[in-house]
Amino acid sequence: MDKRLCPYCMGQLGDDGVCASCGMTPDSYVPSPHHLPPGTMLNGRYMIGRVLGEGGFGITYIAYDVILEIKVAIKEYYPVDRATRNNAVSTDVTSFIGPSRISYEKGKERFIDEARALGKMKKQPSIVDIGDFFEKNNTAYIVMEYVDGETFKSLVEKNGGRMDPKNLFDVIKPLFSAIGDMHKKGLIHRDISPDNLMLENEQVKLLDFGCVKEMTQEDGTQTVSLKHGYAPPEQYTKTKPAPTMDVYALCATIYYCLTGKTPPYATERTLGDTIVLPRDLGVKIPKQCEKALMHGLELYAANRIQSMEELEKALYAVPIKGGSGSGGGS
Repeated sequence: MDKRLCPYCMGQLGDDGVCASCGMTPDSYVPSPHHLPPGTMLNGRYMIGRVLGEGGFGITYIAYDVILEIKVAIKEYYPVDRATRNNAVSTDVTSFIGPSRISYEKGKERFIDEARALGKMKKQPSIVDIGDFFEKNNTAYIVMEYVDGETFKSLVEKNGGRMDPKNLFDVIKPLFSAIGDMHKKGLIHRDISPDNLMLENEQVKLLDFGCVKEMTQEDGTQTVSLKHGYAPPEQYTKTKPAPTMDVYALCATIYYCLTGKTPPYATERTLGDTIVLPRDLGVKIPKQCEKALMHGLELYAANRIQSMEELEKALYAVPIKGGSGSGGGS
């Protein structure tokens, strides 16, 4: 295979070194010292490109599968509080010493276990497909389908700060059964947000499984990972993962898409709830729909909608009309 690939999009580079697809040149991209350099080969099969995203527990790269000759996304286990790397010296990740090393190794085991569990799931069109996973460089990797679309955060910005309610609810409808199926398998995503939802050819896709946990697992010494505004109060503690965490996060994501505003941090809400109803921000959706949305955003898990099936039924009890942000009557 011709290895003259663009690190930005994995398109072919021309003789002049310019990518025919995106117009970029390889020397335009300079990775951070803790990132894998472009051109790095993993498992003798995957060529690494640029970083697509990074969080507290992992780094996601665009990559090229030289066997199937397709683009993929690769998530690398990299907990920033427990490990480091200098790519000028080695591609190996070095864990810190002491308790951090023990925590690092436990986290790596879970990362692989969760990838294995997700890989065994029945394929869901609305959940990014897991194709491979392996250990290398003293860390672990999950190979996922590459989604070439736009995040819901980007869609909100493109649509003037909020999405049309009917369009939003039409496109996200498959998510409820897909996430519900995950929950039936005992897996909780724990990181649903506008950054982790994408739209590709009018198909919604839930991405990034770096924070997925099994319902039977306690967090133990694991560092809490979350997105402020989208995580419920119990996620700030060492609480056992439960479906209600994803219910809250999905409702917070819907709230953002409808209003253009991130819900107040759950920790702030516990001191005095300041969340504003969508109708008071000019969003026109049926009262039953708004009531269901706010029920999913209840601070205390016991008071919240308990499952994706229940949430879907409540949100879609009354049809939502479209046009000019209008959602229909009461």
